[in-house]
Amino acid sequence: MKSNIYNRNKYTAHDRVVVALAGNPNSGKTTLFNLLTGSNQKVGNWPGVTVERKSGACVYARELDIADTPGCYSLTPFTPEEQITSDYLKTAEANVIVNVVDSTNPERNLLLTTQLLELGKPVVVALNMQDEAAAKGIEIDARKLQSLFGCEFVPVSAAKGEGVEALVRACIKASKQTVAPRALADNPDERYKLIENAVRQAVSTRKTARLETTDKIDKILLNKWLAFPIFAITMMAVFYLSVGGLGGWLTGLINEKLTPLLQYAAENALRSCNMPRLTSLVTDGVIGGVMSVAGFLPQVMILFGCIALLEACGYMSRIAFITDKLLHGLGLSGRSFVCMVLGCGCSVPAIVSTRTIKDAAERETTVTLAPFVPCSAKLAVIAFFTSYIFDENALFAVSFYFASIIAVIIGGLALKLLRKDKTESVFLMELPPYRLPKAQNVLRQMWERGKAFLIKAGTIILAASVILWALTNLDFRFMPTDAENSMLAAIGKAISPIFAPLGFDDGGCGWKFTVATLSGIAAKETVVATLQILLPNGIQNAISPLGAYSFVLYNLLTVPCIAAVSSSFSEQGEWKKGLRSVAFQIVTAYLTSLCVYQLGRLALTYPSAFATTLIMCSVMCAMYFVLFRRRGKCAGCSICKKQ
Repeated sequence: MKSNIYNRNKYTAHDRVVVALAGNPNSGKTTLFNLLTGSNQKVGNWPGVTVERKSGACVYARELDIADTPGCYSLTPFTPEEQITSDYLKTAEANVIVNVVDSTNPERNLLLTTQLLELGKPVVVALNMQDEAAAKGIEIDARKLQSLFGCEFVPVSAAKGEGVEALVRACIKASKQTVAPRALADNPDERYKLIENAVRQAVSTRKTARLETTDKIDKILLNKWLAFPIFAITMMAVFYLSVGGLGGWLTGLINEKLTPLLQYAAENALRSCNMPRLTSLVTDGVIGGVMSVAGFLPQVMILFGCIALLEACGYMSRIAFITDKLLHGLGLSGRSFVCMVLGCGCSVPAIVSTRTIKDAAERETTVTLAPFVPCSAKLAVIAFFTSYIFDENALFAVSFYFASIIAVIIGGLALKLLRKDKTESVFLMELPPYRLPKAQNVLRQMWERGKAFLIKAGTIILAASVILWALTNLDFRFMPTDAENSMLAAIGKAISPIFAPLGFDDGGCGWKFTVATLSGIAAKETVVATLQILLPNGIQNAISPLGAYSFVLYNLLTVPCIAAVSSSFSEQGEWKKGLRSVAFQIVTAYLTSLCVYQLGRLALTYPSAFATTLIMCSVMCAMYFVLFRRRGKCAGCSICKKQ
């Protein structure tokens, strides 16, 4: 039970104490922040930059406000996020600094501690992950470190909620102290010697002959032959559970049971009004449009629950590690992959996070390629077609994600050839130990993603559904008409020939799929809402499976929603670069869908000829690969001889 709770109203703004959390990445800082603030979180942006800033009132002591800062290894900035942390900790707003230290690796973490103590502000060190340190045989003498560094060290286990109240009391005590700036070392060598001496005196480790659990798991998951197959199987399992398994079953209940029930109830309620147009607007436009998107909420929440589990247990960091070598050939790094992983939620934070990439060319390439990763909005499109066209076969859903990976690879190669700057950045990343995910954190991420999805369904999708219904039921004189003679039909029919080679019209409804694609610029979920409104009798006979696959592929790879486009222009700083990214995405999507549809038709019409051509092309590619690989090696290099 939380103690030391005060009445927040009796503290004025002048009385409040801002406690800034600072620490290395993967030190458990976010877990501690969530524990200290509970649900009292405010999310904003740091002044001048679009990087998430979290703050909230401490639930243990109401006169404390907790501010989370981006993870950093030192106050000498290397990335924009480290610059943010360094600048903020030097401001007057931060009254007390809590340095969150990973107790399993104190020597590396204490470097930041020495720099924080030189700022002239009260510092409290939270020795976090005490449970993991104990499991590894690491014991830390907090009192000894306190005497050596001159600030309080508090043992804490944020994951288990241990030591938090002692930490809060230490913060309150420190806020009443006046601290003068002091230099602990004159140069880096002296600083490292100070840390080594402190670790030698205060940290003891029991020797053990056996490999730790993390090392044992990594021998399998990071194996050069097993890493990628395990990654592929893991992602297939994730999408089977979210799209074709439990998520698909729950979505089916909503779409096939709840939505018709709501439409039937609304129709009965409005029957007495004798206004068929109003009834159609409510049942088909509002309920049909909104529920067509909201129905996929279970799949979105389960998908992000699985991703949260992978992140919390430490496997997502391994994925970045194993993909770094592959991305290196594209002029990218594992850091780019980390940004793209964020794109599974939304392309906007994925694009914004690229500012942590120091190399300008790599940053621009990542901004262009990140929208290829299917976001939660695109998941609704994938799930819709998987459910109604591909017989709920999760393999089709998985194939779209692997198609996006192939698009990233091919797009990266193309952009590398076009890039003037051929320098390549170096990716350094610490692999955290494997941990058991905390259910509370996973459920919180699921709820936050689900809430954002519902908010969009109740705002953007609602407005778009009403507009689409009006355009579908009115002509240019704003008189009631059928869908084929509506304003929307006229617009769609004028543009649909552009998309006919992609298979959008192979069921005779090309203008409807064209309009759905255009509506996706507002928000990709609108694609589903549009098709539900334009095809009230169902999508099954409106397009062939091959045309449907091409349609989904185009919408996955083409220009994302307007919010992501805006972020892309903002992050690249020049409108020309923004336009190049948009043009590249549209061209890539069009050519990819064109190849898939036309080659698919060839395979269905002339399967033998297609198979022969495919085998010959594969053999030629293999021969060229071997030829260029040999030419790429030097003649007498000892390194090449070992390969």
